[in-house]
Amino acid sequence: MGDSDIRLAAVCRGWHDCPPEANPYSDVFSLDAARRWSREQIEAFAGLLDQAGEGGADLAVAGEDIAYLGYAMSYLDDPSIFRTLASETAAQVHEILGEVARRRGAHLVASFFEPEGDQIFNVAVLWGGDGEVIGRYRKVHLPAVETWLITPGDSFPAFETGLGLVGMLICYDDMWPESTAACALNGARIICHPSAATPTDWRLRTRAADAQVFYISATTRRSRIVSPSAHILADTEERSEPVAAADVNLADASVCDADHWEYIYSGIRDHRERHLKLRRAHAYGPLLDPNPPALEAYPAGGLADPRAAYEKQKVQYRKGLRGEKQDYTWQWTPKLP
Repeated sequence: MGDSDIRLAAVCRGWHDCPPEANPYSDVFSLDAARRWSREQIEAFAGLLDQAGEGGADLAVAGEDIAYLGYAMSYLDDPSIFRTLASETAAQVHEILGEVARRRGAHLVASFFEPEGDQIFNVAVLWGGDGEVIGRYRKVHLPAVETWLITPGDSFPAFETGLGLVGMLICYDDMWPESTAACALNGARIICHPSAATPTDWRLRTRAADAQVFYISATTRRSRIVSPSAHILADTEERSEPVAAADVNLADASVCDADHWEYIYSGIRDHRERHLKLRRAHAYGPLLDPNPPALEAYPAGGLADPRAAYEKQKVQYRKGLRGEKQDYTWQWTPKLP
């Protein structure tokens, strides 16, 4: 690698259903069992990040909710279970991942639930190679189920590191292209995307190219690193590899050839620079309008009642615990030809 090259990595770890004794929807739930289960998950992710660091990664990204508190996060019969586990596991994540970052001299990113005062956030934290926290991002776009006990964030910051400016998104955020755009406009050259869901190739390519960033998506099924030119540089390929890594050069990432017509016309060879300098921000007003004209096509309200949705979820989760087929599915995204 050249002096200005850096190695990016994304780890992939499949979803693991927690045992009944660690699941608050179960009749045999035990808080101590849930504590043990969550620590095991944190340590498993730490092991993969350590592996990435051993392989020379300058920045390694893990997935969303690495303590696996998803079941507790949506359990409304006793919200104190989630608050207790979130508080304890957040401290463990900081201790364990901070040590991995320090030992490997690598920057790390991971998502977990973290209380602050009376609120709990779904955060992505960025550690530096000294094991200290550089910054944290609070998930802005929350699926309805997360809004029951989680508070949304309200910005897309970019953090200065020795590698360049780094931004973060979490899972559902990538459904809105504005998330990536805001992060990039705040200066991010690399966007880290811990996610429980696995986005399609075309969405990752689009996000990276539109924002002119390196996009690192770490998920439960396929983790990928995408360049500003929309090339997939590394891929864990359906969990066949636990770590995907790529060597990149931020300075050269967006530079076109000298005979490219856009360079001839504008005098600017860097696509990112040209995008920024030719923006027509005054025309983008609808992006900041909370009630844009398109919304007028839909009736007011329409969101499900949280308590009613929770009662349906509880029935389904308990069916799952009994080994019965559940009545609902996540498979709603249309497949492209």
